[in-house]
Amino acid sequence: MPIVLALSCLQGRTQEAAFDELCALEPDGVQLTPGNLPSPGFAARLSSSTPSTSLHISLHHGYTPDALRTPVWGAGGELLVSPDRSVHPPMTRDRVSARWLEVAKKRGVVVEVMYPGYPLSGDADVERALDVGVDLAVDVSHLYLQRCAGVLSDRVLRRLLDSERVVEVHVSENDGVKDSHTALTADCFGLAWAKDKARAGLPVVLESYFHKTSVDDRRRQIDLLREAV
Repeated sequence: MPIVLALSCLQGRTQEAAFDELCALEPDGVQLTPGNLPSPGFAARLSSSTPSTSLHISLHHGYTPDALRTPVWGAGGELLVSPDRSVHPPMTRDRVSARWLEVAKKRGVVVEVMYPGYPLSGDADVERALDVGVDLAVDVSHLYLQRCAGVLSDRVLRRLLDSERVVEVHVSENDGVKDSHTALTADCFGLAWAKDKARAGLPVVLESYFHKTSVDDRRRQIDLLREAV
């Protein structure tokens, strides 16, 4: 049951402090995400050892050990980071060349399904990604925002959730208006599907913000994902 905690659960803290605090919760892995302050020596520490030999470390989007974030897409649609990570598509307002999706397919990068304001939000974009055959990270909270905005139909949702191109799952909760990364509840949209994917061996990345929560509340979030998995 690969339950992974995103470093962004404690976004804004130093990378090392957030990493150590998350590791204390004994997840199966930690996904290094942008938005945490650099920590001197953190990259060397990760390359030499981890708190547990079984802890899985993955990368996401513009993570870099040297800054809060690094650019992911160039204006011509080129990929500016190594493809050993899942990434967001470029924001619509960035006017990046539409060839980015074909570049993602060619480079073998995993692309995250997003919400209005980004590509990969809505029936046409999701179906195009599936038709191109790019590997996808499905964030169930983003799907909920798409559903609430009325841009994702039942048919395309089912095609996406049934697709073998889904290789990574992200979970958190929101109010249907903003991607607020709030705590999971038992009836969270997409939670049952995410648990099924975890049971099948896909990494499920918890992205709920932990800043104002107790250790017990954080453990309950993890337990909620592990129940019946």
